[in-house]
Amino acid sequence: MNCMRVVRHNGFIKSRKRRARWVALIGFALLTSTLWIALNPSYILPAYGMMLIGFILFNMGMRQLGKWSRNPRNDQLIDNELRIVSDKYFIVHYPPIGRRQVEHVIVHPGGVLVLVAREIDGDVFANGDSWRKTGAGLRRFFTFSGPQLGSPSREASEGEAELDHFLEEQSLSVDVEAAIVFLHPQVHLQVEAPSYPVLHLDEVPGFLQQLAPDPTFTSSERDRLVDLLAEGEEVERPMTPQMRRPVKRRAA
Repeated sequence: MNCMRVVRHNGFIKSRKRRARWVALIGFALLTSTLWIALNPSYILPAYGMMLIGFILFNMGMRQLGKWSRNPRNDQLIDNELRIVSDKYFIVHYPPIGRRQVEHVIVHPGGVLVLVAREIDGDVFANGDSWRKTGAGLRRFFTFSGPQLGSPSREASEGEAELDHFLEEQSLSVDVEAAIVFLHPQVHLQVEAPSYPVLHLDEVPGFLQQLAPDPTFTSSERDRLVDLLAEGEEVERPMTPQMRRPVKRRAA
């Protein structure tokens, strides 16, 4: 059986890496410059302001640099887990949709799934759309530049709405759903009444395979949708399988 087909917007990944480097560099420059400015007592307050801005920018840049330079990245972790899923499924990483970049979109025989990924570890609690991660003191300080929890439910809702609007503009009547996946093997989830399915990474293949197919969603519509999501520069697409020609045997 052939595995799930992957489309990846490598141009977007490269641009995010460049942006993260510049943000971290500007933040570092602001932090170091305050050491010289603070030597003049009359500039002590502006120096504190620059230090705060530099600290925030440096940590934002390092957080994004870690996300986009990590090996394997989030998209690669998902790909590795979904190798067992058939080639009737497509996953498109970082497609531009409307005014935003939805990170992971799975096109399957029943419709489209927006996949919101988080790579944090530790204890994560959710009650409805309210999320929190335990951790205080030094642990919270040292993970300030690392992956953040944020609001996966809000991100899922926004991605779902944006994709639904995009499909409507393209005159495609396709069901759109969303799910939240935690990638780190050492995350411990305690979730009550979530608005969206919340999964560990190894649960995603089974979740996809239990999604009901839609007979009205034809393979040609599926291919057209994937083509639309694959528009852009430096896009990696699956190789088209080529038929092997039979080898002619020479007469003895």
